Amino acid sequence: MQAAMVVTWREPVPGRELKAIEYGADVMEYWRGQANAGRCSEPELFFSEAGIGLWVVKGDRETLLAIHDGEESQNLIMRGQLLLAEFRVEFYTAGAESDAFMARFATMVGALA
Repeated sequence: MQAAMVVTWREPVPGRELKAIEYGADVMEYWRGQANAGRCSEPELFFSEAGIGLWVVKGDRETLLAIHDGEESQNLIMRGQLLLAEFRVEFYTAGAESDAFMARFATMVGALA
C-alpha cells in the first residue's frame, strides 16, 4: 500500500532556533539516505506563508512504518518535538490507494444513507 509520511511544525521553540536549523539538516540527510537506499522517495520540504513547515516522503506503508519505528528515526522525531512548536508526524494514504480509499468511503456513505 502506498503512503506518505507528512511531518508538520510551526516556528522553532524560542531560544532553540540554531538547533532547529541543525536539526533540519540532520533530518534531510537521514531521509535522503533512506531514499538513496531505495526505501522511500526523496524528502520534499515546503514552507507556507502562514508559518507552517512540512516535509513529505512517499513509499510503501509498511516500509515507511518500519523506518519510522527505528531508533534513529524515533530520536529524530523526539528532537523535533523538543525543538519545533506543534510538531506532528502523520501517515496518509497515497497513489492508487487513495482512489481505493475514496471508493470504500463512497460505499460506506451509501450503506449508511
